[in-house]
Amino acid sequence: MFFRLLRFALSALVLLVLVAAGLGALLLERAPLVARAAPPTPQDVSEARNFVRGLRGSIQGDAAAGQGFVTSEDELNSLIHLGARFVPGFRGEIEVGEGRVEGRASVPVPGSGERLWLNLRAAAPEFEGRFRLASVEVGGVPLPPEPTLEAGRIGANLAFGNGLGDTVLGAATAMRIAAPTVSFDLAIDQIGQNGVMRGVFGTLRGSEMPEAEEVDRYYRRLRQAMEAGELPAEGSYLPYLIFTLKAAQEGAPREGAANAYTSAMFALARACGARDFTLVVGSLVGDEPQEREDWRVECDELRFNGRIDSRRHFTTAAAIQAASNRGFAVSVGEFKELYDTIGAGGFDFTDIAANNSGIRMSNTFMSTPPEAWGELIARIETENDAIVPFDEVPQIMPDETFRARYGDVDSPAYAEELQRIEALIDRLPIHR
Repeated sequence: MFFRLLRFALSALVLLVLVAAGLGALLLERAPLVARAAPPTPQDVSEARNFVRGLRGSIQGDAAAGQGFVTSEDELNSLIHLGARFVPGFRGEIEVGEGRVEGRASVPVPGSGERLWLNLRAAAPEFEGRFRLASVEVGGVPLPPEPTLEAGRIGANLAFGNGLGDTVLGAATAMRIAAPTVSFDLAIDQIGQNGVMRGVFGTLRGSEMPEAEEVDRYYRRLRQAMEAGELPAEGSYLPYLIFTLKAAQEGAPREGAANAYTSAMFALARACGARDFTLVVGSLVGDEPQEREDWRVECDELRFNGRIDSRRHFTTAAAIQAASNRGFAVSVGEFKELYDTIGAGGFDFTDIAANNSGIRMSNTFMSTPPEAWGELIARIETENDAIVPFDEVPQIMPDETFRARYGDVDSPAYAEELQRIEALIDRLPIHR
């Protein structure tokens, strides 16, 4: 779920490289500075999730004072390792040394067939007050750190809007290093509802995110219907999906299609999605209403395609795709499955099918004029009008079986399986 953040961070880094590269084509090189990394592993996903959990825990602490956040070289490199898959050809690595953090990145020049590269090396020292760079090199050419950082800040503001360059640079007020760990003091206001989190999702979505109060309104409406018995407490999840889509349709003329759909799906994910949904989006989903203690009916027993986990996968992926409303090279489900192989010992393409079905539903609704949403909703008569039936999708398999059959997530066999799942989604009535 948090991989949209990774893509933004890497895109900002690429932007910094491009700004510096504007100084001249002599900065291009014929070989990358960073070696190609192996495909991501379950451990990468575990490290990245630890990073996000730690960050969210710091943000949700006492907002009256700057909060400490501690991460490690392994967590940072796992974030880069995963996020690199969202920026074609990107390679990066971080090294935490005594008193400084050094990052190296290589980006292929589009259209060069990886024959020309922009290579970046930058080091940041410990700081109090304002983030700074100790050194920057592009293509082996040293650049003045402060002007380069300022160019990156201005470029991010212009490219991403919402003053996001200013917000990101102001998110940490101090950095301390005790290799291989790094600790930050965070400016809570810069990261919370009106800071980086809202800015990042707004940037990925291409417009402002709906206010938390709008999500609250849809959430209360959903929970009240659950309490009144208008929605079942067990059995098929389909009535919840139809209820939410109709609520978004009703709200679209007043709120705008994008805001209504996003708010409604956030509310549904908050009630019935993955437990980790709020880990990433945080206060964007709104505050738990005061009457929460009176809710008696929960989604715990609801099933989609006969499974509780499929309901969570589908709903959470649909909500996050509504927040970003952009296409991604790698599905969210892939990383969820990599994470699930730890302890669970299996890779399940049905979870990817559920995730991608939810993503595609959001893409379809948000690319369709709201006056045509009624027709789309009418097509969803059964569960398998919106989610792929699992009888044609490979079931859970041990990690050793996955590797024997597919190799890894970079293999042609794996890509072919994902394409086959997408073809199955194409045939769903909602997408015809």
